[in-house]
Amino acid sequence: MKKTILFLLCLMFTFSAFAQIPPFVDVQEWEVKDQDKAFTLMNTWKELEKSMVENAPAIFLLSEMDGNTIYFCRAFNSMEEVIEYRQSRWGENGWNSKVSEKWRESVGEDPWKGTGADVVMNHIFRMRMDLSYIPEGTNLDEELPNNPYRRHVNIAVDWGKRGEFIENIKAGIENDKKLNNDYIRFMFQPIFGGVDGGDFMMVVLGESRASYFTGLEKRTAKREADGDWQNIQANPIATWVNEESLMITY
Repeated sequence: MKKTILFLLCLMFTFSAFAQIPPFVDVQEWEVKDQDKAFTLMNTWKELEKSMVENAPAIFLLSEMDGNTIYFCRAFNSMEEVIEYRQSRWGENGWNSKVSEKWRESVGEDPWKGTGADVVMNHIFRMRMDLSYIPEGTNLDEELPNNPYRRHVNIAVDWGKRGEFIENIKAGIENDKKLNNDYIRFMFQPIFGGVDGGDFMMVVLGESRASYFTGLEKRTAKREADGDWQNIQANPIATWVNEESLMITY
């Protein structure tokens, strides 16, 4: 009976933790030359959209630390919400025109001049709750803004090995629990767009890039000394396509 109650409590924690995160993320990828100026323009739009649009989703920006990419992101609870919000933006009664008018009042004429801003493409990602790791007792409402660094790793899974890859990730989550590893990692899967060849995108959080790698070094030391971890990693079935270091702005 005690085991049953404990199991139910764990389930309740899991669902409540993930309930804090809208799992569908609609992303517009921009390449710019003047990242600071372009970021200011996008952040101004973000704040206006959040304050002026009824039922606006969670909106945030991701700025590449070692390049000139900015991702304008909106997070939703379902694909239906994604579609409805996109549809509500345009047309005679769409919210885009009123936000654009206020935005231009704020940023002035020809605001994009000198930024070299170009839209690369749009993406939609779905968070895989079953493949993400959040330590027990974590309050995401507190931890997300306190950990603005993001390491994004795009992963290609070997042909025919997706099921085995998923089981390995789940085994790795249980191993992290056993080793009491204190970090947050989300796993996303592209629905539309994504990186060429990328089947999954792993997002790991940190207070800063330096603190992230300090934590990674500690986790790696514990893992390398653990036989179960070594068994999980014994037969690699996936490769890293690329990775990015980014900072998030809510």
